[in-house]
Amino acid sequence: MSTSVIRGGHLLLPDGRLLRRDLLIEDGLIASIGVNSRCKDAIDASGCLVMPGFVNTHTHTPMTLLRGWCEGLRFSEWLECIWQREAELTPSDIYLGSILACVEMIRSGITTFADVYIHMDRVALAAGESGLRCVLGWGLLEGAGGEPLEEKLSERRAFVKKYNHACNGRITTMYAPHSPVTSSEEALTALARLSREDGVPITTHLLESREEAMALDGSCHHLSRLDRAGLLSNRFLAAHCVHLSDEDARILAERGVSVSLNPISNLRLGVGVPPIEMMASHGLNLSLGTDGAASGGLLDIFEVMRTVALIGRMSGGISPFDILRMATLNGAVALGLETGAIKRGFAADLILVDMKKPHLTGCDPISALVHSAKGCDVKTTIVGGEVLMEDYVIKTLNEEDIIERAIERIADLKNRHAIE
Repeated sequence: MSTSVIRGGHLLLPDGRLLRRDLLIEDGLIASIGVNSRCKDAIDASGCLVMPGFVNTHTHTPMTLLRGWCEGLRFSEWLECIWQREAELTPSDIYLGSILACVEMIRSGITTFADVYIHMDRVALAAGESGLRCVLGWGLLEGAGGEPLEEKLSERRAFVKKYNHACNGRITTMYAPHSPVTSSEEALTALARLSREDGVPITTHLLESREEAMALDGSCHHLSRLDRAGLLSNRFLAAHCVHLSDEDARILAERGVSVSLNPISNLRLGVGVPPIEMMASHGLNLSLGTDGAASGGLLDIFEVMRTVALIGRMSGGISPFDILRMATLNGAVALGLETGAIKRGFAADLILVDMKKPHLTGCDPISALVHSAKGCDVKTTIVGGEVLMEDYVIKTLNEEDIIERAIERIADLKNRHAIE
């Protein structure tokens, strides 16, 4: 049995209380809270707030290589531009972009991420090397590639079965149709069946833009299409939901659907402001996502929390504790994982936030986490009891080499288009 202890910090408990106690970790799980003076393998958390790591419920990690492309375009134009750039990425690019994203997420305190892209075996390789926890879906865009639907479904099911519970359970899988607009009812029905049979989640982009909302003659038709396919259940994670109606939210809540809010991406792409407080009023399980770096800019849940708080203020306000819960436990619930809280038996996915910073001095640490903290305040990142970063030094990856390789490859891509 592997045993370690986090000592000297203030623990953020599930009810929002802060408690100065030791935290004992055994075999990758949270074992107990108390005083564990006999454990020699100790992590010093003096001056730190010990909290669950963030759960990023919607991202596209390889898109770190596309950060800064296609700026200032309308959403439909941006999609066309980005899809052209994505078509140029090789499997080795997918790996490089993903492992660069893993560096960024380890540094910003994201311990779990849900990722949808192509060549997901390359993403799985990067995630496995990084030590992060993840839920991976090989995206299904029916018009791309030209293969018959049955072939695409078979390929994605093979991925789900091969990588589900890989890396000692750190990697799990899901199905991921692109959206109700770009997916046929045949595909949606088949994926709903596979999700049930394989016992894995399913995710899609839902009502991200006004154009998408109108594409099927109104938002109700999006939900009707998903409902007919058998998708609306507690296994379903809907990303964005910017143009969700009150009735839509009520239906999703009744079916136990979770939502991934990506407000920074929504604002940068100009698609609208998600109705966060309205969705919360219906009891929807709201989680947070960064989206890909090409649209969200950076992979930092602190920034997403702050944006949610600012949007919430326009209609009354959402408490910092509720926002923090969206970033942690709600995300774990959305993905069907037992993490996201300092609770006995949960995965020891934890971060140490250095509170001895000028911008974090104040009377309310939880408010400070939401309104003032930044990704660079994360001192130590732990996943399944394994220390991925300690005292700001990443231990599982060669950060300098990854960044250098990414800079070179991005320059190659940029030069190619400069010549064209």
